[in-house]
Amino acid sequence: MQYFDLHCDTLYRATIDDSDFNNSDYHVCLSKTPDFSIYKQMFAIWIPDAYKGEEATLLFNRAINKYNDLKSKHNLNNFYLAVENASMLNGNINNIELLIKNKIRYVTLTWNGENELGSGVLSNTDYGITAFGKEVVKKLCDNNIAIDVSHASDKLFYDVVDICKTPIIATHSNSRKITDNKRNLTDEQFNIIRDSGGVVGLNFYKGFLNNNPDKACIDDIIRHADHLLNLNGEDTLSIGADFDGADMPSDISSISDIPVIYSRFCDEFGAKLTKKLFFENANLYFTNFDII
Repeated sequence: MQYFDLHCDTLYRATIDDSDFNNSDYHVCLSKTPDFSIYKQMFAIWIPDAYKGEEATLLFNRAINKYNDLKSKHNLNNFYLAVENASMLNGNINNIELLIKNKIRYVTLTWNGENELGSGVLSNTDYGITAFGKEVVKKLCDNNIAIDVSHASDKLFYDVVDICKTPIIATHSNSRKITDNKRNLTDEQFNIIRDSGGVVGLNFYKGFLNNNPDKACIDDIIRHADHLLNLNGEDTLSIGADFDGADMPSDISSISDIPVIYSRFCDEFGAKLTKKLFFENANLYFTNFDII
């Protein structure tokens, strides 16, 4: 099988732990990886909200150095970099050069709180995008760096839609209709992303899968997929598992379980559609975006 995952936080963990992609404690561990015929992985450089200003930029640089070190040890040809929380820009538009130089494929504008660009999903006040945020979104689009609206507040989402001239993505978000969590997308938001030519990655975090997180399981991933597919999402829906950044359901231990999930999807939706969801939609998006 082929597998393209839009989001994991394994690089952040390896940076903080000064560890390796062969760490058996991680969800994404090279020794646990199934024998995929093609495996493409987006590694997000997560900047927690506690990191502000220059400290956020330094964490970004530490992660880049860790990635380059690991790249010299492993075959990472189909691994790509992203940023989760643009606070690493430190309010300086010139720091976008760091993203260009290091071939960042997408930027998740905020994490849960607020930063210089706008309000995250758990911000005390949903004020949307800032003047600096507008400037950043325009420059990212001009440089073929995709805009990720996972973690955006609702107002920030719609502000980005008004500004962004390229297809929008939500790399690791589910359906708010199925699980009433502000991190999930409304049907209208999903439709906007679909109509822009973007993609949405199904998130395996148990709190986004089920209103009772302790009961979350693979069946819930299928429930979310079924609902979004019924919104004509067959060319939009992808996988953004959030490995190493979220608590998984009890029946998912690591990336080693992807073939099991894939098989369940084949049973529910057929092999042709499942191949699109697990690889082709994400791959086509980034190929059309001319960045992989």
